[in-house]
Amino acid sequence: MVQVSAFARTVFINILLVLFSVAASSCAIAANDTAVTGWIVPANSSFTTAKPLLQNAITTKIKFDLSHVRIEAEQNYWFIIDLSQYRKSSLSIIYTDNAYLSHINFYALDDDFSLLSTEQNDINPVINKVLPHQIYNNDGAHWAVVSARHNDIYWINIGLTTQQQFTELVNTKLRNFTLIIGLLLLCISIAGTVYILSHQTTSLYLLAYFGCILGEFLIAKGMLNYFSSEQLPLWFAKLQFSFQVLALAVISFCFIHYLQSQTILKARQYKLVGYVSLFSVIAILSCFMKQSAHFIVITLSLGFMLVLLNYLFFYWRSHTKQAIPYEFLFVWCAVVLQTIFWQATLVTGSSLYLVNDLLIVLNALAFVLALLMFERKRVKQFTYSLTHDDETQLPNKMLLIECLDSQVNLAAAHSILLFRPAVLSNARANFGYEHVNEHIKVTMNKLAQQLASMNVLCVETNIQGFRSIVRLDDSTYAVVILGKLELSQIEQVVCVINSVFADGVTHERLHLIDKVDIGVANYPLHASTSSQLIQRGLQALGVKPLHGERWHMFNIENVTLSQRRIAIASALKEAIEFDQLSLFFQPQIDLNTGKIHGGEALLRWEHPQLGHVPPDLFIPIAESSGIISDLTEWVITQALIYQKQITAILPEHIVSINISAKDLLRKDLPVLFITLLDEFKLNASNIMLELTESATLFEGVDIKNALNDYRLIGVKIAIDDFGTGYSSLAYLSKMGFDEIKIDKQFVMNIECSKNDQTICRATCDIAKSLGSYVVAEGIEDSQSMIKLQSYGCEIGQGYYFSRPLAFDAYMQWLEHHLGATPSTTQDEQRASGLIEKNNY
Repeated sequence: MVQVSAFARTVFINILLVLFSVAASSCAIAANDTAVTGWIVPANSSFTTAKPLLQNAITTKIKFDLSHVRIEAEQNYWFIIDLSQYRKSSLSIIYTDNAYLSHINFYALDDDFSLLSTEQNDINPVINKVLPHQIYNNDGAHWAVVSARHNDIYWINIGLTTQQQFTELVNTKLRNFTLIIGLLLLCISIAGTVYILSHQTTSLYLLAYFGCILGEFLIAKGMLNYFSSEQLPLWFAKLQFSFQVLALAVISFCFIHYLQSQTILKARQYKLVGYVSLFSVIAILSCFMKQSAHFIVITLSLGFMLVLLNYLFFYWRSHTKQAIPYEFLFVWCAVVLQTIFWQATLVTGSSLYLVNDLLIVLNALAFVLALLMFERKRVKQFTYSLTHDDETQLPNKMLLIECLDSQVNLAAAHSILLFRPAVLSNARANFGYEHVNEHIKVTMNKLAQQLASMNVLCVETNIQGFRSIVRLDDSTYAVVILGKLELSQIEQVVCVINSVFADGVTHERLHLIDKVDIGVANYPLHASTSSQLIQRGLQALGVKPLHGERWHMFNIENVTLSQRRIAIASALKEAIEFDQLSLFFQPQIDLNTGKIHGGEALLRWEHPQLGHVPPDLFIPIAESSGIISDLTEWVITQALIYQKQITAILPEHIVSINISAKDLLRKDLPVLFITLLDEFKLNASNIMLELTESATLFEGVDIKNALNDYRLIGVKIAIDDFGTGYSSLAYLSKMGFDEIKIDKQFVMNIECSKNDQTICRATCDIAKSLGSYVVAEGIEDSQSMIKLQSYGCEIGQGYYFSRPLAFDAYMQWLEHHLGATPSTTQDEQRASGLIEKNNY
């Protein structure tokens, strides 16, 4: 922003210098002009034929001012000047300040009107192209005759000067020409650079405008004469005026675009663009018209553009509450003034060219300054948007880091307090972003006023006052407390924040109670850099608050646990991809017959660096990180592959597979079962899906529909860890589970706990009434097994029978125990090794 301002100042000073130089040069030219008088003889003939007419003309005493003469189309004019009256002033050069006359000749005559030889102009052929002139010998020449003709109505300006004054005139014109061309090229380069950098349509319009002005200026100064040995054709002169109209058309487009970008001009007024385009085309076609038609079309075009610009200007004033930008007003006045003088040149000829040159500089100054001011505003807005939140206008993370860096550079102790209103996401979903953002603005202003009296860091000071609150992200805000870490000071700020947000959010008689999560980190106690301090604050904010806690201080133990969870999540993805997991099987025994009922597939993970990672740890991590779907698919696929091998030796074997509540509602999971069951030729009734009681209580209606999808396949459903949730008899009847598993916490102490005995007996009765069979987990001794058997429990699993075994060990265990017969007593089974007590 500083660079843009300095650049605009430099351009402004340079353009002012050009304007001053052009004005001074124009005044010098006007001061050096000498009034030339003489006779005018219209005659379409050669000099020899016209000589008598010329001699007759000088006998009259009527002279005309030759400095500004209007000539008719296709009419040759003879201009006679008496050099004797200028002899004392050493005037020896006659020139015409007209760049594109169709024909012009200079003659020198003696007292008897006889032709004299004149000095050749070959020494200045370049200058003669744009400033036709003739050098006369003051000793012999008495009369000077100029013959001029043009293909259309035109104005001719004849001047008489000394050689020194003519040199100064040429130098002045050349200097003005160079300065104005350089200025226009500079403006074109500025507009082009702005368009390349910002792709603003306004700069593209100005680029076209400056191009039209440059073309008009080059034609007006006769630069096209250097590209042709003939005098400039008539249509080149007309093209000059067409460039003027095109320039006005382009600038009108620019104004229309600007008003549309400011939502001032309505959509129905797009037809103005059509009008501008129409008159632009007519202006170009007027180049091929006759002088009268050309004059009328150009007049109408210039007049229309002037009316259009005024309409746009006054439309702005009457249809917007915004103040009119002074750069817009300046540009509008410059364009109107230029239009008026362009129109005046059609009537007065080249006498106003000097004024037009000054106006070109003035317009360039106006447009470049307006463009740079507009870009400066845009850059300021962009810079502001980089450091502020768009919705609440609060300072953002970038500005916070700048302030924290300054504190770190001063080695000043400070603490960052991050707070997250819990109600925001719910409020946005129910009340909309606009209402919630307005609520945030009001709440943050109220909070900032209360924090102003505390020792907090001023992040920004503007016209709105003191700002100490920063919006870190969509729902997280920050306050920086200065000074050493003091719990009382932090507690005071926490109380203020909680009190401000205690009212919640209200909209249309709906009220949401707000709760604020707060995390605190300190420099230099917890971090050595500003970015690290913010990270520590976010880690403290991410800790789940316990009952009664209102805020959390950063704790390295929580970070270590969090980092371990991240490491587990990262390693788990790799473990699934590279088949580093394993399935263990724990046998399930029919307590009545002693036969092997099946086995529960249990997931195990041994990591080379992390060691043994229990399922209770990595399953929740998999659910929260989104890996649970891949993990479930791996478990199902691997379990059915093993089931295929097990059924080869035990066809009635039932494999129990645990499934996460996150995956229960997946529509593609039943498809996976159908595909695998068909591929492995397995009996679907030998597949048991175990769902935890808490999972089955999650969105009950959808759970029932999902369970029906699996029952259509033929897969059986079990409710796991029964008794730990809140299932009712009506709920169990509604779901229709095939198997109910008693959680091991009720089985392990069944011998000494009356409550556990009651729960196990009631569960067996409930299962019997619902037509389900019961599986008891955690059987570790024969007394527990006998008591459960007496309650009517059919299936048991636990360390009394076997600990979970790897698949190969499980296959060996099956082969070893399949010899036991159903009639064998439990003592005989135990003696043969079917039922074994495993110490752990």
